[in-house]
Amino acid sequence: MLSLCDRIQSLRSLFHFDAVQLLGCAPQSRTHLELHCEGYNLNCASALGTGFPQIYAPGFTAQASPHDLLPPSISECSDAMNPPFRSTAIYTDALLRGGFQDGMTVELQRGDSYLGMIHFSSQQAGSFNRHVRTLALGAKVLLEEAMQNMAWHQGTILHLVPQAGGLVVREDMQAQANAISGTLFKALSFMDRQTSTLQAFWLEGRQSYRLQAQRFPKGDVLLRLVPADLPGGLSAKEMQVLSWLLTGHTDREIAAKLFLSERTVHSHVTSLLRKLGITRRTEAAVKAALNHWYVPDAQGAILAAVPGLCH
Repeated sequence: MLSLCDRIQSLRSLFHFDAVQLLGCAPQSRTHLELHCEGYNLNCASALGTGFPQIYAPGFTAQASPHDLLPPSISECSDAMNPPFRSTAIYTDALLRGGFQDGMTVELQRGDSYLGMIHFSSQQAGSFNRHVRTLALGAKVLLEEAMQNMAWHQGTILHLVPQAGGLVVREDMQAQANAISGTLFKALSFMDRQTSTLQAFWLEGRQSYRLQAQRFPKGDVLLRLVPADLPGGLSAKEMQVLSWLLTGHTDREIAAKLFLSERTVHSHVTSLLRKLGITRRTEAAVKAALNHWYVPDAQGAILAAVPGLCH
């Protein structure tokens, strides 16, 4: 299956562009997040990624191209937008100064769900004519399919940004993170730089969550937490012990990690094996790895021990 980046690159066989930026919309906060960017300098990327969604609400395509719903372009229909795109600082202070003469923006949605948008820019004037806009309209389904798989409509969604070697919640999403401890953000900071996705469980007080995390090229992480029961009716402690079984640790070593007695850990191992319907701890470790049944630790030891946990 083609990745999101691969699908973007495949569009080069249909039309030329010198720069591209894909923005996804987090469904709860309606915040636009940069999922992919290449060819733009920082000023252009910031203007398009932050300024454009602030000026143009979803549905700007119908305003600019009411009859055919083709993606609007600077060269052909930007004056029909409100305000006219060529009068905005996005165009005059960023794109023009960045050397871009033409641009096109494609809105992405599936059914009634708005997913985001993708900006294309060219250093050549008139690049995004009606023919190219028609091709883009037909090709956008490729991106919408991939985006829909990332459009998380349940649970808590947080945008984490790199800071001082770790990850912190973006300032405008702090209120949504009040129930989540910083230990999770520290644990996710150990996702390998080559990693794009991670699935796991997370324990916060008495609540257990299914965790999904997506890392993007600049180091940002989009995190989703959905309340979920632990597999096989495991208790929180049994889930923690199972997580450390993935690393090959002995009962004594696990006891030291969890500040428990060796005897207590042995009891948890016996219980979790029974609940999972298996007899060997190595079998439990394999089953946990295949199904992403683990809780990442704040030191990154579990993620480092089993590279296959991340993709």
